[in-house]
Amino acid sequence: MDTRVLKEMIAVIRAEQQRRASLLMKEDSDFANDRWLSTDGPLVNELCIMVLVTLSHQVERQLVRLAARADESGKEISGQEYEAKVREIRKGLRNRRGWDEIKVRLNVESCEGYTSTEALRFLVNSYKHNPSMEPDKELLKFLDLKTEVNYAPLPESPKLQEKLAVSIGLGKDADYCDIVERFVDIASGFLADMQNRTKLSPVRWDPVSLNPDTFSR
Repeated sequence: MDTRVLKEMIAVIRAEQQRRASLLMKEDSDFANDRWLSTDGPLVNELCIMVLVTLSHQVERQLVRLAARADESGKEISGQEYEAKVREIRKGLRNRRGWDEIKVRLNVESCEGYTSTEALRFLVNSYKHNPSMEPDKELLKFLDLKTEVNYAPLPESPKLQEKLAVSIGLGKDADYCDIVERFVDIASGFLADMQNRTKLSPVRWDPVSLNPDTFSR
């Protein structure tokens, strides 16, 4: 997985974070603290979560592509067969069973970084599917947080941020930029390890004619 664009996005967010923090240093400390907690901090954090959404989609696409080629026999398949398998697997992802089949097909639980990629999946699902942005029960349970307690929205909850950081091997004071960067590295290693462990069928792509007369009009 090419992580360059994601790392560039993190750098842009970090620069904006530093710019806003430097402006607040000129203000009264009480005002600056209130402004950061209520406005600037949550904005930066949500930008980071949006990068995590992009990362999660990239991981999902790569898992689908690997699952379409996963075959113990290692037998070559045509480009058409590969594309048909990709469509079939994507269709299956409309329900939870489809994800369970991918997990079995790729033996994902044995791969390095699996637990952290699950944390990423739960976080992104909670952000995408809950309009209030409050953490859902699946995410809270995964992070070993009490489900009967009311939490601030994802970009504003210090407890959630702390638990998320610790779950991926960072200190509890890590900011969201550090968290995102760590997730990118973990996801990249996870996919690389999976690809190395999985027997993949080579795809035979038939040559395509560049003669315009062969195209239908």
